Amino acid sequence: MTSKTETTTGNDGLAVIGGVALLLQAAADRCLSILAADPQPGLEESFALSDLGLGATFAASQARGLLPAAVEHDDIQPSVSRPDRGDPLELVQAAEALTRTVPIEALPVGGSRVVVALCDLLGEHG
Repeated sequence: MTSKTETTTGNDGLAVIGGVALLLQAAADRCLSILAADPQPGLEESFALSDLGLGATFAASQARGLLPAAVEHDDIQPSVSRPDRGDPLELVQAAEALTRTVPIEALPVGGSRVVVALCDLLGEHG
C-alpha cells in the first residue's frame, strides 16, 4: 500500500511566514488603535492589550526576520479581508491557524520559533 503525500515547496513556507508577519503586525496595530480610542479601555484591558500588542510585535519581527531580503512585503497579501478591524486576538489566532496550513518542515529555518511564540501568546491571552 502506497501513501500519497502532498509536497510543499519552500515558497509555500515563505508565503505562510509572510502572511503570519502581516497578521501579527495588524494585531499589534489594532491593539494600539483600541488603546488610543475614545473612550479608552479600562486599566486591566489596557494592560492586556499592551501585552498582546507587544507579543504580536515581537513575533511579527521574528517572522519578518525569516524572510529573504528579496521578498517584497507588499507582495504578501493578508489572509483576512480587513486586518485593521476586529479583535486583535482573532488576528493572532488567524496567524496561528495559517502556520498549520503547511508542514513545519516547509517553513524557513527558525519558523518553529515563530510557531512557539504564537502558541505562547495564545496561551497567555486565549
